[in-house]
Amino acid sequence: MKIIIVGQYYWPDDFLVNDIAEDLVQRGHQVTVLTGLPDYTTNHVPKEFKGFRRRHEFHNGVEIIRVPIIARHTGFFFRVLNYLSFYINSSIYAHLIGLNADVILSYQTAPILMANAAIILKKRLHRPLFLYCLDIWPDQMKIWGVYEKSPLFKIMLRYSRFAYGSADLVGITSEPFREYLTEVDKVKSGRIIYLPQHAQRMQVKQTENHSDTVNFIFAGNIGYQQNVECILKAAAQIKTNRKFLIHFYGGGSDYQLCCNLARSLDIMDRVKFYGRVPRNVLAEVYPRMDAFLLTLCPASRIGFAANTVPAKFQSYLSAGKPVIAAIDGGAGDIIKECQCGIAVPADDEQALADAMTSFIEHPERYKSCGENGKQYFEKNYEKKIVMNKLEKILKTLICQPQE
Repeated sequence: MKIIIVGQYYWPDDFLVNDIAEDLVQRGHQVTVLTGLPDYTTNHVPKEFKGFRRRHEFHNGVEIIRVPIIARHTGFFFRVLNYLSFYINSSIYAHLIGLNADVILSYQTAPILMANAAIILKKRLHRPLFLYCLDIWPDQMKIWGVYEKSPLFKIMLRYSRFAYGSADLVGITSEPFREYLTEVDKVKSGRIIYLPQHAQRMQVKQTENHSDTVNFIFAGNIGYQQNVECILKAAAQIKTNRKFLIHFYGGGSDYQLCCNLARSLDIMDRVKFYGRVPRNVLAEVYPRMDAFLLTLCPASRIGFAANTVPAKFQSYLSAGKPVIAAIDGGAGDIIKECQCGIAVPADDEQALADAMTSFIEHPERYKSCGENGKQYFEKNYEKKIVMNKLEKILKTLICQPQE
């Protein structure tokens, strides 16, 4: 197959779409990625990509075409400019560049506008479009304080219905997304398919903790949506004679805020921040951890995005350690279904403190949780399983007559 993938973020930024594109190449397909300049990790465009350099290159067999963008920097104003610059420039490229494909894949994170170039290519080339929905729109705007009565929300609702409706098939990463897409975005149920995000298996050697300290870990982005403050407030409420330490690996917009909150709560003896680290570092760290922590904001703060299943959850499961979460929706349901840990309501710091205390005081009760999670990962999130399903979806779309 000749496949065009459209998405604002790609290598050297670290997104799962990198794995998807390279795996499809390894399966014998020809893959072209239409993307922006790499700025997600650092909020600025590296100098080696400035001055129209490296706008067309190949990496691990994937053809990469980069369009100019205004870097993310910091703050809402620059974030909007960043999104609009990719929306405009990728749409122009989609009209002008000489590409051909059998199928188009839109890797849709925030915002939905990044799918526009994929829609243009679908209409221009008369080829099917698979829109892989990782962030639900327009509800995702509630994270920024934009709600239903806002004129901007209403505009984005109209565009979201157009974008999702333009796809031949919409892939969802969390089952609760189906309800929102059908009821709000008016997508026909028959055009929605569940395709969870895959995860690289963490090669973790299971070791016994001979330390007298119980070690928890939170690994990943530390932003508003992740609600790391809930973990910190819970840590301040834990009353136990046993030593415990919470390790935070990752950076993000709320990183400094969380560091400051930990100091104000006087819990620096209970937490440790390491910042952003490579995946191979986590593979070395995970064996020393006893349990993983997972949090998201509730729907009252971020809307339907509270039903998202965070990508790091899959990596947690693959490591074979218990998961303790303050989270609603899809991830919470999975934790209860596969009995891989404890799930309490999102933003309930007291319930999270109680769950962590239970684990600290009685770790023997949770011995089977890690193995349960690992087995669930192998059946549902293993990269080969998810990629086999994606490849089948794309091949099926090619065989269907176009409207």
